[in-house]
Amino acid sequence: MIKQEQIQFLIEETTREIIIYLMQDFGYEMDKALETFYNSDTFERLNNPQSGLYYQSSGYVYNFLKEELLTGKVG
Repeated sequence: MIKQEQIQFLIEETTREIIIYLMQDFGYEMDKALETFYNSDTFERLNNPQSGLYYQSSGYVYNFLKEELLTGKVG
């Protein structure tokens, strides 16, 4: 079984990569990228171990976030 520390590491790495994607794709400054992601439903789901989203690639999670940002709804 995966340990809580491992889950937290996966979440942090995914978050780091998504912040970079937001800065590249949307031209956000780091503070705007952090605010956008931390206030999203996608981030909330990523931090819920029951969702299993932390197991997915950062690109997969980022697609959820992009859909949320563009439509107001999560995948």
